[in-house]
Amino acid sequence: MTSPDPEEQDGRSGSARPGRDGTDPDGTDAAFEDIVAGWRAEQDAPRWPAEADAEPAPSREGTRSGPDRGGAVPAEEHFVPPEPPPMPALRPRTVGGLLLIGIGVLLLFAPGVPGLTERIGTPLGLLALAGGIAWLVLGLRSGPPTDSGWDDGAQL
Repeated sequence: MTSPDPEEQDGRSGSARPGRDGTDPDGTDAAFEDIVAGWRAEQDAPRWPAEADAEPAPSREGTRSGPDRGGAVPAEEHFVPPEPPPMPALRPRTVGGLLLIGIGVLLLFAPGVPGLTERIGTPLGLLALAGGIAWLVLGLRSGPPTDSGWDDGAQL
């Protein structure tokens, strides 16, 4: 099986290719070079590594450069994430639901600990587990906060 010569014009394709002497009959190469030159003139245009060595890219305040060619991030530009916010305090309703779930798991897997038989501990454990989950689901907040300064961000 032979492949067609890429430099010969294929009669089936609708695009004109450069002739054997390297000329561009449509002027596509010149138009492409004009587009690229205009794009490179922009300040925020990314640079190829070869271009970066020849001409330093303009730096923008507040950004940090990526890893160097070896893949290592310079030590002075290491990103340190901010501290996470503290965990919110559990409400008494949440503590009650978690306690019911814990009792349900205890009764399901170890009914002998509180002194019950398996025949009584399993249904009670299932009821406690279902009740704890239902208690937590019913306690979910379903509306905007009751604070008077609440704003949902909508603008008219």
